[in-house]
Amino acid sequence: MSDVKCTVSNCYFWAKTNLCSADSILITSDRSVEPHPGMAVGNEADSALIQAIGSTPASSIAETACHTFKAR
Repeated sequence: MSDVKCTVSNCYFWAKTNLCSADSILITSDRSVEPHPGMAVGNEADSALIQAIGSTPASSIAETACHTFKAR
């Protein structure tokens, strides 16, 4: 994986020097997942949901979110 920077130090995937060590990362527009607050990467049911949602356009960085977070 390329260098994905992350500053969320209490995430399970956070690595030294502020890198994300996850094998995969889920990033969506906030609006597309509002009805699904528990959506995260790695869950089989969520994979089906991701396919159902399809593309999730955003018009600014503030409208996007990483859903890979897993608390330590």
